[in-house]
Amino acid sequence: MSAKGGSAGPGSWLSAHGRLWYDDRWYRLAWIAWPQAIALFLFATLWLHQPGQGFIPWAKPIGDTPKNQPGPANPPIAPPLAGQPADLLAPCKNGQFADIVAACTSLLASGNLKGSNIAQAYWHRGWAYHSLKQYQQAMSDYDRAISMAPGFPEFFNDRGVLWIALNNNERAMQDFDQTILLKPDYGLAHMNRGITLRNLNRPNEALVSLSRAIELDPSLTSAFENRAFVYEDRSNWRAVYDDAMKLIELAPDYRMGYEFRGHAYLEVGQQQAAIADFTKAIALDPSAIYGYRMRGRAYYLMNQYDDAMRDYDAALRIDPKDSDTISFINDLRRRQRGR
Repeated sequence: MSAKGGSAGPGSWLSAHGRLWYDDRWYRLAWIAWPQAIALFLFATLWLHQPGQGFIPWAKPIGDTPKNQPGPANPPIAPPLAGQPADLLAPCKNGQFADIVAACTSLLASGNLKGSNIAQAYWHRGWAYHSLKQYQQAMSDYDRAISMAPGFPEFFNDRGVLWIALNNNERAMQDFDQTILLKPDYGLAHMNRGITLRNLNRPNEALVSLSRAIELDPSLTSAFENRAFVYEDRSNWRAVYDDAMKLIELAPDYRMGYEFRGHAYLEVGQQQAAIADFTKAIALDPSAIYGYRMRGRAYYLMNQYDDAMRDYDAALRIDPKDSDTISFINDLRRRQRGR
């Protein structure tokens, strides 16, 4: 998801930033010191303009329940600091992403935030930037949040997700390891670590992390989904089927459970059951190419070539260059010529 064709793109900036952050302690100290200096200035300004108001010390960050899905999601709502309104950060948590950015920016400039609420405002704004794919700004805000409240595991988790989006899985691993160090029972972090390990072609470790995530939080649909991908890579169709069944139970309106189960049926020769599942997946998401391609393959294996070609044509309307569909069409044409 990084920009290409120039040194000014977000990928190049973030790569350099990540390298300096972990390798140059003076660079890291600068990032840590400046936000704190700015925060202290804001506090001092507020104190000077409000007689009788003393300095409020940094509060210990308070986490919340894990998010259910990988990638940017609505951050949890932490309890407010004593003496501050319960909804002080509310503008940072609701609305369109651009509105959240504007609201968090306004709050940060107001001087009204204190303690860990400043770090959380940066975190919420970073999440909004992340969702808008403005990765440079998101990384800056995540770094500021972490420098101010390094005990908040969700900050490291979300920065790790951003590193995944930037295809830097090594940096992502460091953040997920730190998240788990701070919060060992955080199922979402174990899941994201498993996804990263699969990206790094370390499937055995990926299965351990994903299974641990499921043990900690059996409602994590994406943990079942990503574990099914690992099993699919290994052609372990029984395990794919089992995770597909759990996906369908947890998210009956999500196509991936039916696609996984359909593929498992296809590989063990149950073509009619496979066709039924791929038909369900297509009904849930007609824009996804996989259901058409694989249902076409099931028809092909049943010698129903006209039905197969109709599905292949539908797949190519979605992506005319899809290599798997083109390969299946060539296979079908060879079979027809050999009849």
